[in-house]
Amino acid sequence: MKIAIDCRALRKSPSGIPNYVVSAINSWTTEFPSCNFYLLSNEPFHPELQDSLEKKTNLKIIISPLPILNKISFFWLLFKVNIILKELKPDLYWAPAFLLPPGISNNVKTLVTVHDMVFKQYKNTMSVINRFFFYLLHDRSINNADLLWANSKYTQNGIDHFFPERKCKEVFTGFFINTAIFKPVVLTPTEKQALQLNYNLTEKFIIFVGTLEPRKNLSFLLSLMPELAALGYSLLIIGAKGWGETSIKEIVEAPCFPKERVNFAGFISTNDLVNLYTLASVYISTSVNEGFGMPQLEAMACGCPVISPHNSAMIEVVEGAGETVRTWIKSDWIEVVEKVVENRSKYVKLGFERVRFYERKKVIQDLHHYIQKGF
Repeated sequence: MKIAIDCRALRKSPSGIPNYVVSAINSWTTEFPSCNFYLLSNEPFHPELQDSLEKKTNLKIIISPLPILNKISFFWLLFKVNIILKELKPDLYWAPAFLLPPGISNNVKTLVTVHDMVFKQYKNTMSVINRFFFYLLHDRSINNADLLWANSKYTQNGIDHFFPERKCKEVFTGFFINTAIFKPVVLTPTEKQALQLNYNLTEKFIIFVGTLEPRKNLSFLLSLMPELAALGYSLLIIGAKGWGETSIKEIVEAPCFPKERVNFAGFISTNDLVNLYTLASVYISTSVNEGFGMPQLEAMACGCPVISPHNSAMIEVVEGAGETVRTWIKSDWIEVVEKVVENRSKYVKLGFERVRFYERKKVIQDLHHYIQKGF
């Protein structure tokens, strides 16, 4: 089988979807060496992600720019992908992040991964440009795909609800993280001190991984900080570069806010992220909706306890392994933070047990069998 993959996500800094794509490719090429994989992009991959790809004889990277407007990768998807596919003649084209190119040949089966229903439920939290791209192709891609891969039961239910007339009736559900990367590490006192100094951390600190989009509800987490700082905690925010002109500016710049206890670190190396997960007292998400909860699972895999709201896919990922909070009452959240930190070893053990439910090898094997059934 020849499998072509939209790998534009690998141009960017390592984060949720790029890490997932690399992990899936590494496992898929290993488990099914008789298949040939073609990784398609308009630009070279990020060096860290390029290095993370395992070099296999059944894997080929094809960087094929669009002569005009190449920097806008959406135009590459619209105008260049089908040209590449006509030359390759693959059996399957995988879109790991929602969108299929229009006009793809009927001779090529299509697989679309659906990560959430944000475009249907929370489209106002998306950037204007991404909202426009999704307006053009999102619904069309899901409705027309030959095969669909949902990352959670919650997302699968969303597909059933919003796309009852879709072509593909049977949705494959399964997800994973790369436990070869996200795993506990032993830090020396010197390494621990260096991290604390570099990221301005107290001995007890909370880690959050995500963007500043409203759906992440970072303003609520920040509103907890005056009381948490009084209890000795600092907060490290990974992925968000700063508050700038966003809605959280008023919170951060308020006279009584413990600004010195909050660090917006932006994107960091995967190695630092693993070390910080391991070192953190607790990972907290205050998101109002998630299609899966990849940072939560990454944190658990590294031995970091997790607290999330009791909503969306975070229930199936976190409940029973960490704590899910059913209210938005601040005192309830403070109480849960103290409970989890005081019983940290218990939650670390539960987290490790939960990660085993998301075993990459089995998911990829089941996915491949699902694909074969579709031919």
